[in-house]
Amino acid sequence: MSKAEEWARKWSGPEEEASISRRIREFISPPPPAKQQIVGALYKIGAQINKLDYSLARLQSYDKMLFEKVVNSLVEGDKNKAAMYATEVAEVRKMARVIMTVRYSLERVKLRLETAVIFGDVQANLAPAIVALRQVTGYIKGMMPDVFAELVEVDENLQVALMQATTQAPIVLESTYVTEEAQKILRDASIVAEQRLKEAFPELPSFEKIAPSKAAAPGEEQPK
Repeated sequence: MSKAEEWARKWSGPEEEASISRRIREFISPPPPAKQQIVGALYKIGAQINKLDYSLARLQSYDKMLFEKVVNSLVEGDKNKAAMYATEVAEVRKMARVIMTVRYSLERVKLRLETAVIFGDVQANLAPAIVALRQVTGYIKGMMPDVFAELVEVDENLQVALMQATTQAPIVLESTYVTEEAQKILRDASIVAEQRLKEAFPELPSFEKIAPSKAAAPGEEQPK
């Protein structure tokens, strides 16, 4: 790298340099129309929802196995082992809650994008979808990096679509309307996710209720 290039990098900074590079690329090879960008985003979001569903199915299967070990340990009177398995169950369900929240948030974002495509109301639906997408994408950055990378690309494509669709009066993503609509998307998704979580992952049994259920036979010592 020459001294001039190094000076330019320090002056502009990585974000501005990336922005300039993107504008040059778009000038040389213009991005597809806004509708096509949104349709492409819908396809990618659907693919990520499928990945999340697969991960949830695996977690549910693993949780079921651990759940049975908790119950069996309690029936055998081994509370220490039951507590160990219960701790692992809690970690699995913590992951499942995050993935499920992201999954149903993406479903709500997808619905907004479909509305924008069908009814052409891009300004009212696209900006809140982008803000909601950005927020939930951060939830799985370390958990599912492949999904994270795909959603970052979706966010970039939707930003381009938003700029193309609102050339007359650009929408500010930090506006009150956009923020409130984005929070509504996330709030509705969170409610659904909690309901689905309770259905898919039953509550662990109480240690006090199950442990004594194995009564000792006459002449045998009660297990501790």
